[in-house]
Amino acid sequence: MKCPGQDSQFWDAKSIFEAPCPQCGHPVEFFKDDTSRRCGHCGHRFVNPKMDFGCAAYCKFAEQCLGQLPPELVAQKEELFKDRVAIAVKRHLKTDFKRIGRAARRARHAEQICRDEQANPAAVLIAAYLWDIGAASPAAGAEGGPAHALLAELKAPAPLIEKVTGILGDSNSANGDGHKDRLVAGDAAAIVNLEDALKQDPALSDGMAEQIERQLKTDTGKAYARRMLLGAE
Repeated sequence: MKCPGQDSQFWDAKSIFEAPCPQCGHPVEFFKDDTSRRCGHCGHRFVNPKMDFGCAAYCKFAEQCLGQLPPELVAQKEELFKDRVAIAVKRHLKTDFKRIGRAARRARHAEQICRDEQANPAAVLIAAYLWDIGAASPAAGAEGGPAHALLAELKAPAPLIEKVTGILGDSNSANGDGHKDRLVAGDAAAIVNLEDALKQDPALSDGMAEQIERQLKTDTGKAYARRMLLGAE
């Protein structure tokens, strides 16, 4: 099935192009809706470098379309969803620009820490955006929380909702990879808190190294925080 958004009747001269093979450099012709092509010179198959899969996070035909994509692109579906969450969080917080800024900074820090900790980037970044909103009120349970409601409204897949609310919930309830995700998101949140505290009182820099060591849980998070807050190499 062809994506309705790739209807050829609306194509122009830029819809057919050449891209160099990353293996041998030989030019390979692509149509704009090709997900991948094989190089006629060396046989290497590679992904269309100009194809935008951002629509997969909201298009009702995404499941059919994604079924035709290479596995490495199917894996990006959850990551694409984080951009919709970021927009939804901004709408939820309305004119609370301070909390919007904190959410953006948390996500930025979480993304940096995720790389070396090999945590789940989609779940961690979404949790970072939702951190101040929370998984649930104390008496409501995870499914009664505002973060769960926001994700459900965006039609997030149930497994992703479970991952995110697990990160936002009790840190002792997660284990294995889920526990690592919680630690990374928590480190990102701690860095934002330390940034704000340092901005309000620069004198806190004297004890900042101790605070980083005490509050952060991952080695990557601690090293990143030292670079961010202390200018350490």
